[in-house]
Amino acid sequence: MLKIVVWMLLTLLSGSGLTLYFLQQQYEEKSAEFRILYRDVTVKLAQHDAIIQLLPASQYSREVQTLFPQIVKWRARPDNIPRPTIVIEPDGRYWLNIDRRSLLIDLNVIFDNLSEKTRFRQLVMTWQGQPVITRGTRSHAQHWQWQKTIVSPSQSFLLSAGDNPAWGALPWWLILSPGLFWGATLYLIDQYRINRRRRDIADLRAHYAELTRLNTLGELTAGIVHELNQPLTATLSYTQTALRWLQQGKAEPVPPLLEAAVVQIKRTDALLQQFRQKLTSEQADWQPIVLESLWRQVITLLENEIRHDKVTVTSYIPADLPALVAPPLWIEQILHNIVHNALQAQRQNKAGTAWIRLEAAALNGGIRLSISDGGPGLSVPALQQVFMPFFTTRPNGIGLGMALTDTLIQRLNGTIDVANIAGQGACFTLWLPATHQEKR
Repeated sequence: MLKIVVWMLLTLLSGSGLTLYFLQQQYEEKSAEFRILYRDVTVKLAQHDAIIQLLPASQYSREVQTLFPQIVKWRARPDNIPRPTIVIEPDGRYWLNIDRRSLLIDLNVIFDNLSEKTRFRQLVMTWQGQPVITRGTRSHAQHWQWQKTIVSPSQSFLLSAGDNPAWGALPWWLILSPGLFWGATLYLIDQYRINRRRRDIADLRAHYAELTRLNTLGELTAGIVHELNQPLTATLSYTQTALRWLQQGKAEPVPPLLEAAVVQIKRTDALLQQFRQKLTSEQADWQPIVLESLWRQVITLLENEIRHDKVTVTSYIPADLPALVAPPLWIEQILHNIVHNALQAQRQNKAGTAWIRLEAAALNGGIRLSISDGGPGLSVPALQQVFMPFFTTRPNGIGLGMALTDTLIQRLNGTIDVANIAGQGACFTLWLPATHQEKR
């Protein structure tokens, strides 16, 4: 609406300016015509002063009227009775009295001969305020007025002319053309502002993405420290155990321990690769994942804790479950964090009562995962803040494991919920799309 008002205002101002300009041109043309008319009338009237003394005595002379058709008749007056210089007669005639001679002059003849120069709506010649001849309209005053007294010692008439602007003669196509110009100008300005706003928004989004990435890197760095602690501790434990067996001269148990240490080292390398991926904005490695194989790998990574706490781990993964398309390390880290928290929550359980169960099912074009445990469950504040960064219920925890889990699930365009099971522990329910749907 504002653009339309601005366009109309600019068009009105421009059109008004052009209209005034062309009207001024019309006025100047009319003024020039009036000056020409005044000059010609003055010349005609000046002839009367020059010839009145030269007219023949005869009352009628064809030669005189041929040269001066406005002179109707003339006469000589023998008496010395004083008469006015100008005596007005009806129908645009007047007597010119000089000395003892008189001329009857018809102004209609003069104006008829000058008709091509008298294109005025109103033309009046007066003598001492009394109209001598009037041509054109008389009822309405004209918009433009011109008047000038004729320079003559005996016929100093006042010549007046009036006219109105010729609106139909104005170049309206040119007067209205600024509407198109201002319309195009405002459109281009609007497009420029839209494009500039889009660029600014794109720049802000890019800047925001960089800030978000830096913020994520900060969280990820703390998370990497948290995640690396587990495989490094396990690697140290496996290596120390293998070293003790070698010192005792028993080499048979060493290879499985070294293989387990290698698995932990590979996990450490994968975590560092993920950190590098975040740092350089590289695309994640999306590929089909066999969930059962990945689950066994997670259990292998946590085998030391599972065996130490005597935790029973079970799973139900249908054979016809579709493959999950996602970065394998992301899914591994999600399952690893949830299972590790479940192990930590059951540290106070009686020996042999701790358990963890994974159930998988296809649902709504994705895969639903339920991971439950036999721990005490989560408190009400913990249920509300479990995914908040730096929230933890453990004295030595830093509270980033579940926050990173939630971040990864959001990037996978999935969902995660947690609830307590009556008579059991906590249950984490995940839904992940089966296809590639990364959310940025």
